[in-house]
Amino acid sequence: MKRFFRTGLIALSCASGLMAQTGDLYIQKVDSLRAGPGGPVIGILAPGMRVEVLEKRPGWIRIQAAGWFQDRSLTADSTAVYGFRMRASHILTATEEEANQALRRLKNGSAFESLAAEFSKDASSAARGGDLGEFQRGDFVQAFENAVLRLKPGQTSDVVKTPLGFHIIKRTR
Repeated sequence: MKRFFRTGLIALSCASGLMAQTGDLYIQKVDSLRAGPGGPVIGILAPGMRVEVLEKRPGWIRIQAAGWFQDRSLTADSTAVYGFRMRASHILTATEEEANQALRRLKNGSAFESLAAEFSKDASSAARGGDLGEFQRGDFVQAFENAVLRLKPGQTSDVVKTPLGFHIIKRTR
């Protein structure tokens, strides 16, 4: 009888009785690498891959996987990683004057969310205080994306011009 165990890092399909084992095990079928228990899938592990059991929790096994890959695949810049997700809010205006007016009020203490509701011509995000939700590289026009990547979470941009209009962007993650 087979049981399906999830790990802190991967989901494993294993034979029953595996919970008593420690040390090296092998991936039985193609399975998902996860960021944490119940977390998002961050990769795939191939059958036959050796893994070491580090920790056990009810329904989860945390493992360490070892393997080789080419060094050109590494980067210290998390934003350069395929699938890197970020989150931002924006106020989109038709004119630079409107954007500058909203930016002045923002700098004078007005809440970003209320300014988005008042000024933004993007009705769907304005209804959520300007929130655009999560996105990754390539989801928005390059000028907008570059502005978000220059911001640290919690920071707000100056006026950013794109083909859609003039934005004030707040990076939230």
